[in-house]
Order: sequence, then C-alpha cells, then structure tokens
Amino acid sequence: MVASDLPSPPSFNALEAWAGVGRVIRAAADMAPWRLPEQQKAALVSCGVPLLNGVVDVVSFRAEPTMYRLAGYSLDRQQPRWIYAAAPETGRVLEMSVGSARFVNSSINHWLCSLHLVGTWLAGSTAIQHWDEDEAMEELALAELTDLLEQIARLDPAAYGDVGDHRTHFWPAVLDRWLY
Repeated sequence: MVASDLPSPPSFNALEAWAGVGRVIRAAADMAPWRLPEQQKAALVSCGVPLLNGVVDVVSFRAEPTMYRLAGYSLDRQQPRWIYAAAPETGRVLEMSVGSARFVNSSINHWLCSLHLVGTWLAGSTAIQHWDEDEAMEELALAELTDLLEQIARLDPAAYGDVGDHRTHFWPAVLDRWLY
C-alpha cells in the first residue's frame, strides 16, 4: 500500500475521549527493528491502540517469527479468543485464532480508524445501550450497525471484501452479530 493511500490515524486524545483515560496504550518508541511502513509504526507510537469492549481487551506489542502482535480479545485472560497481528512489510492486520485467520484491515492506520469509528459509535449510541427494550430500538440499533459497517467499507473496501463473508472478514462478522 502506498503511504499516500493511508488514512491519517485518529489522535491519542480522540481515542481517549471515548475509550477513557488509561484505556489507550501506545507502543514504545523502540519499534525501529519492526519491518513495517514508517507511518504505521508512528501511528502505534503516537496514537496508540484503544481498549474496546467486545473487540480489544488487551494491547501487547510483540514481534513474533511471522507477524507483529498488536492486541487481543479473550473471554478468559489465560486463553485469548483472538489476537490482532500485523503482517511484516505491509502492516495488513489479521485476526488470528486457533486454526484460522480473518482479514481485518489493509493497514494499521485503517485498523486504528476502524476501531475509532466503532468506539465513537459505541460511546454515543443510545440505540445500542437500549436495543433490547423494544422492537423499534432494536431496528434502530441494527440500522446503526449497518451504517457503521458501510463507513468501514468506504474507509477500507478490503475490510468488507466482495460479499462481507463472515468466515474471511472480521468486521462483517463482528458487526453483523453485535447484538446477538
């Protein structure tokens, strides 16, 4: 991906505004050995990765033999349900779980922007807070989720793929099933 095609990542303050104080974790500045585009390394250092309920509950920057671990989500702290990893050279973000991998975003910058879209929506949506109270609120929450997925697809078309396949693409799988 050409650096000029990368979206600007959200600022640390913008992430912290919805995630909360102490819930945005920045990478240490010693990422020089990581084989990632400089803009993407800079985003991890300056912006950080937000904790987002149901999506990211631990941030851990770690180089592994074939990828760079960024964060994870687990129902149990001892056994991660999935981890987010960046591919060397491109910064493409994948969701890795036991025996499978799904495409998340085209770059770390796209991933941070997608997390920001979802986090901002989650923090500000009345419908998501009360979706199970009546049918009208559930329909509104579903419409908001559809709109959110469309925003992510406009930001990073590859994140949706050709048909939004849940088996191969993370965001369609997570957002289509958010309420259930």
